[in-house]
Amino acid sequence: MSGTFNIGGLVTGLDTNTIISQLMAIEKQPVTRLQSQVTKFNTQKSAVTELRTQLQTLRGKVQDFRLMGVFSQFKATSSDEKVLTSTVSGASPVVGSYALNVTQLASSTMAASNGVLGHAINPAATLASSGMTTSVTAGTFSINGISITVDPTTQTLDQVLTAINGSGAGVTATYNATTDKIAIQNTTPGNTNLINLGATADTSNFLEAVNVTQATQSTGGGGSTVVTGTRNLGAIDSTKTLNQVTFANGAMTAGTFKINGVSIAVDPTTDTMSDVVQRINDSDAQVSASYDSATDSLRFVAKTLGSRTINFAAGTSNFLAVTNLASATQTAGSDVQFTINGGPVQTRNTNEVSDAIGGLTVRLLSTGTSTVTIAADDTKIVDSVKSFITAFNEAVDKLVSLTGTDGALKDDGTIKDVKSTLQTLVFGTATGVTGSYTSLIDLGITTGETFDAGSTSHLQLNETTFTEALRTGRTNVQNVFNNSGSTGVADQLSTYLDSITKVGGFLNDRAKSSGSIDRQVQDINDRIERLNQSIAKKETRLKKQFSALEQFSARMQSQSSAISALGNISY
Repeated sequence: MSGTFNIGGLVTGLDTNTIISQLMAIEKQPVTRLQSQVTKFNTQKSAVTELRTQLQTLRGKVQDFRLMGVFSQFKATSSDEKVLTSTVSGASPVVGSYALNVTQLASSTMAASNGVLGHAINPAATLASSGMTTSVTAGTFSINGISITVDPTTQTLDQVLTAINGSGAGVTATYNATTDKIAIQNTTPGNTNLINLGATADTSNFLEAVNVTQATQSTGGGGSTVVTGTRNLGAIDSTKTLNQVTFANGAMTAGTFKINGVSIAVDPTTDTMSDVVQRINDSDAQVSASYDSATDSLRFVAKTLGSRTINFAAGTSNFLAVTNLASATQTAGSDVQFTINGGPVQTRNTNEVSDAIGGLTVRLLSTGTSTVTIAADDTKIVDSVKSFITAFNEAVDKLVSLTGTDGALKDDGTIKDVKSTLQTLVFGTATGVTGSYTSLIDLGITTGETFDAGSTSHLQLNETTFTEALRTGRTNVQNVFNNSGSTGVADQLSTYLDSITKVGGFLNDRAKSSGSIDRQVQDINDRIERLNQSIAKKETRLKKQFSALEQFSARMQSQSSAISALGNISY
């Protein structure tokens, strides 16, 4: 029964296990041979797949001559790249020279609030409650070396200015309620000495808070030096929520407003001015917005160039009225103006012009004159030919390697025919082509001047010969590669390569899943399975036969012992 412990040859003295094992090894030799065939076929499948990939690469390079316009590659140069640069952007630019005279560049429309956003401070209120954007710290500050004390909780701006004027610092400080700025001027007429603002020992930030420390000093009325604050004292804080800001035009309401027809939402309880500016910039309003802290205003620059203004339209929020944009100050941009070869003035709303010269994009950089020259780009054409030659040589090398003495496809005549066909086609003649050139050999594409029968002959390009052919017969050269009659070398190579590498081509049919190689492998595996089943049955049968022999020998031995015992009985 199954699982029975068996020690062969205990009775007969025969090593039945070894005998059966050796017999089965002989029986399995056909299986081993078939398994070797499976390995061989799998290796061939991998080789065919590699070859198909290599030939597809070559096909792509060949197709470039038919589909990618290798001979329609052009270059554009500018005689003065400070005035303009140019690039070929179309398929068929017109070869020639074009003199461009740029008289005006395109610029963007700019708009800004027509007044400051923040409410002017109250100079008669204590500094702490006056509405100043920057809080003043208590302590001392110095002007021309004279120290002045300030306490924002008890002093008003008017009182501090009075203290400055009576300090003996030699200056007169004033507040302009219209501009919401202070000015400090040398008291003595004609005194142009620099006003020294601040000292190391200062403990109050008053001078920084009124925006004079970084201000430019100049000669004012009376011919003496004056310095004026750089921004209004009540300028808004763009980081505070809008309902915490004191605007000159009153509180802001929630809702929407429009810029160039795009609706922008605003909520004063949660939005800061920075938030709203960012929302505008993230929208499709086609403007770049910013808050200018120096002028306490909103500024906008149109993203599109040209003379069109930025459109602001009120909505359910009073945002535009509060920020002085309802009647924003706008400086219209300008359109670019230029002439070509002395023709009429042309205008565009962009400095990148792609519709003035066919197939060419011109980037105008400054006013002036520059000549653009469009010519065939022979360097790119040569590079394309070299790329084709490299792909062809690599494909031939792969074919030689796979069909060589040690190659996976060494006995495959069909694959060997591929190499022969490729070499025949590449050195063939383009029929029906008129001109001095009818083959690649005529164009300087050969296997070189020497021939070595022991090595693979690679295509080589004589650039001098090829470039000269381009110069003297560009259309003729192109027709050798591809032409309307599809008789060019690239035409014929493409047709052949497509037929053997495409889905449905013989290489794909061999290498694809469930292809001809897979079917052969499956047939062999089926045979292996049947043989293994037959061998297993034979092994079981042999084991039963040897087991029966052992049992028979044991019975015979038992009977012989019994008979011998009877012969030893005495009467």
